[in-house]
Amino acid sequence: ITGTSTVGVGRGVLGDQKNINTTYSTYYYLQDNTRGDGIFTYDAKYRTTLPGSLWADADNQFFASYDAPAVDAHYYAGVTYDYYKNVHNRLSYDGNNAAIRSSVHYSQGYNNAFWNGSEMVYGDGDGQTFIPLSGGIDVVAHELTHAVTDYTAGLIYQNESGAINEAISDIFGTLVEFYANKNPDWEIGEDVYTPGISGDSLRSMSDPAKYGDPDHYSKRYTGTQDNGGVHINSGIINKAAYLISQGGTHYGVSVVGIGRDKLGKIFYRALTQYLTPTSNFSQLRAAAVQSATDLYGSTSQEVASVKQAFDAVGVKA
Repeated sequence: ITGTSTVGVGRGVLGDQKNINTTYSTYYYLQDNTRGDGIFTYDAKYRTTLPGSLWADADNQFFASYDAPAVDAHYYAGVTYDYYKNVHNRLSYDGNNAAIRSSVHYSQGYNNAFWNGSEMVYGDGDGQTFIPLSGGIDVVAHELTHAVTDYTAGLIYQNESGAINEAISDIFGTLVEFYANKNPDWEIGEDVYTPGISGDSLRSMSDPAKYGDPDHYSKRYTGTQDNGGVHINSGIINKAAYLISQGGTHYGVSVVGIGRDKLGKIFYRALTQYLTPTSNFSQLRAAAVQSATDLYGSTSQEVASVKQAFDAVGVKA
């Protein structure tokens, strides 16, 4: 839409108020012109035709419950854009300021969110397993990170490369949650998962086994479900990432934590410089070690910690 950049106000899925960048042209549209080639949020109107209609509002106030998933999809896409720009000097997911598009109210009672190769799509959940999924900043950043991966390493979405793809999205989803400082933790999807049950989440990076996911290579899933376990074996890499940042002793191997910022720098470099579509866990280890070496030197604590963490989860050189 061609119009005037404005700022609206609304409430998100969890009831929190936030300002959002909109565009005025007869109506107020969820079009943010302040970031790259724009952030656009659409209403799929409970259908599966995408993207739906660019979200239009009469008064630039987005306080209806129907508005909430759109407010969060729009706002958190902006926060994720800011993270990649300010922390990694990356302009949108393609590095060239591509427009970021999201559709909310996809289908009916849909318990998922996904990147479809050109946009992000969010279900409303069924109210029991999930509430509208855009209410989780880590979910939004997870999906947008799939786009970053598509434009960089291009990790194939099956078996070990697919589990790395998933782990990369969980890692940066979590780092964006910390960047926004919004009740940050090492859990995935906790803000939108099972509203009737407190303290649980979809996955845990600090303790993948809490939800039955492996935390060591010896426990990896080798079947064919879930594209060869992409959301299962991601636990092994998630645990390694957690240990690199926070440190700890795992299966008798002690890791010295180096903090979230360095974890992010190392994994971003690995993703954008060294990983390939078919990279496996051992090759990810090599990519992370090389990235840490590039950034901090071969004799650094950072390199030692990366090696310790992969040792701790049983991923050998």
